[in-house]
Amino acid sequence: MDCPMILAVKGQRELRGEVACKLAKHLKYPLIEQEEITLLLQNSQHPNPNDISYEIVHKIASIQLTQLKLGVIINTPLCQETHFDNLKQLENSAGGVLVIIQCLPKDGSKDFDIRGVSRLIVDTRKQPFVAEDFVSKELDKVRKRKYRHLHALTFNNQLTDEHELRCKRCEKDIQGPSYGCILGCEDYIFDEACAELKGDLEHAREKCPKYLRVREPEYLFSKELRHNCSRCRSKQKDFSDSCHDCLFQTNMKGEFLPIIVNHESHAHPLNLVMMPLSYNYEFRCAACGDFGHSISYRCYDCNFNLHVSCILLPLTVHYDYDKHTLRLTYDSLEQNFSDKSYCEACKKERNPEHWFYYCPACESSTHLYCVANQSIRS
Repeated sequence: MDCPMILAVKGQRELRGEVACKLAKHLKYPLIEQEEITLLLQNSQHPNPNDISYEIVHKIASIQLTQLKLGVIINTPLCQETHFDNLKQLENSAGGVLVIIQCLPKDGSKDFDIRGVSRLIVDTRKQPFVAEDFVSKELDKVRKRKYRHLHALTFNNQLTDEHELRCKRCEKDIQGPSYGCILGCEDYIFDEACAELKGDLEHAREKCPKYLRVREPEYLFSKELRHNCSRCRSKQKDFSDSCHDCLFQTNMKGEFLPIIVNHESHAHPLNLVMMPLSYNYEFRCAACGDFGHSISYRCYDCNFNLHVSCILLPLTVHYDYDKHTLRLTYDSLEQNFSDKSYCEACKKERNPEHWFYYCPACESSTHLYCVANQSIRS
């Protein structure tokens, strides 16, 4: 389900006014003009017109977002960090998406840290502002990334001196390489070891419950294993299997599946995705070619996905109709594999682009689950 957007347009007054109006007209969002409210309050000789006008803006925006489920555009100087913090709180409470649209040149007000919030730049000195182009080229990228924000983790090999970072899994200060949410979410920062759980696919093969690795997964965590996320805690809500963040926290603390897997089948790290069943999250598995639902290991850059069951397949197996060890093979790099594009077990055609088990001694190959579904001896 889509989240309402909060577009806060800041910069020099005339420039941001033009940009805000064009966006409101194109998107058909309500436009809230903070300075118009400020002028009314000044005329009434109110002692703090700027702060009170912002409180009014905040209240109007809250009604649009929470009750009407409408996005809003706020034309605002946004010159105080407390005002920005209030917008972030509104984003969290309304389940919305906050975007700061910075018009250039700036208005001379002091900048402050907006970590975790998308900021888009509009420079009308270079070219006229066209709302349709801006929405399709810039805003839609944020929309797609954040509406069902999956906290894609990126690797960071450098330490920063500006902020102390604490791993959300082990609660220790991060002293080396780390992973963090691409949008800066504070609950998704992990040191390298805690994110990858090096060598723990074998551990996951033993510990991952069956209901997480089947093709139609269910979230059947017992009560003592459930953990709610920070947003649900702030709303005094318990764990919900309709909340992506609660699912992530439950898996992280239960250590059922690694958050990040560096798998030899793919060049980039794979992120664990756990989506509520109601979201109808679907993907095609690169290993077996079948569709999957709700849970996957995903490379966001390449749109590469794996079933949990496929990533947990054993690297070597024995099965009833071959006395040799079969090894898991990810692609047909060797020329002779192309001549073996049928399954030795079921005698049916095998897609050479999918993973398979290969017997070097017999130069034979089998479908993944023709082996897995038979009597595996090791």
